[in-house]
Amino acid sequence: METELNQAIQDGRLRIGLPMWFMQEWRGNLLSHWQDSGAALMEYSQVFGSVEGNTTFYGLPDTVRVNAWLKAVPDSFRFCFKLPRDITHERNLVDGLQRHWQAWRAFSDQLGQALGQVFIQLPASFGPDRLDELHGLLQRLLEAESASLCVELRHPAFFDKGIHEQTLLRVLADHAVSRVIFDSRGLFSDRSQTAEVLEAQRKKPRMPVHPVATGSSPVVRFIGHSQWRENEVYLEQWRNKLLQWLGEGRTPYVFLHTAGNQDVQHFVRFVERLWQIDTLPWPGEESTGRSGELF
Repeated sequence: METELNQAIQDGRLRIGLPMWFMQEWRGNLLSHWQDSGAALMEYSQVFGSVEGNTTFYGLPDTVRVNAWLKAVPDSFRFCFKLPRDITHERNLVDGLQRHWQAWRAFSDQLGQALGQVFIQLPASFGPDRLDELHGLLQRLLEAESASLCVELRHPAFFDKGIHEQTLLRVLADHAVSRVIFDSRGLFSDRSQTAEVLEAQRKKPRMPVHPVATGSSPVVRFIGHSQWRENEVYLEQWRNKLLQWLGEGRTPYVFLHTAGNQDVQHFVRFVERLWQIDTLPWPGEESTGRSGELF
């Protein structure tokens, strides 16, 4: 299927991924039915070109584990790991980075080109009065990092379309750092009242969607309505925005979520069909002979 998005994925200019590479519910469809968390990354990377990495938010893995990850994926695969909370959730970002710099630098150096994006997820308490800290953090990281940086903010002042948001965008643009765009419109329009939806609505941020690209690799995190067709308007908007960014020479990342993520692989099939993207066979389909498409 020759579409611009399809070609961009094949060329590595557009990367689509999930928030993790293993869930038990993915066995027998996305993953082989016998798969475990230790070996799932190899099968996941046969389908997706990138993954969010939440594990580093809580602590950095040892070198043995990182080596195992690198051996499991092709050279074209990109990890997008979070900066540890010991840095991002400290009273002062620069001080936190200084204390944990050696450990982070060793980790990022070991990953090398496989580290596609460094996620800097800041708490909702991080407001405009701390932008000087963000400036200092970005400067220090960019002195040493070859990976792209992206920042996710959750303070309401950064979504006011006023002076605070404009100042933030200037700081990010000056450093060519991307702003993470978390689109939860579908999730918060969902009235299904399932346990998974209610839990996701409790935990996920509910912020306006301002799709402004300040870096070369914009990052979109999308969590949708549990009835997938209710997301079509939002997904069509994102298809158009991705085409715009690709036309500008940018290399976007898109991470798809569902409430609970047990069925996110099937949601990906829905998005692929809507965006006219070739569907790769899942390892679990090949091991069971079943198709993973559910609509």
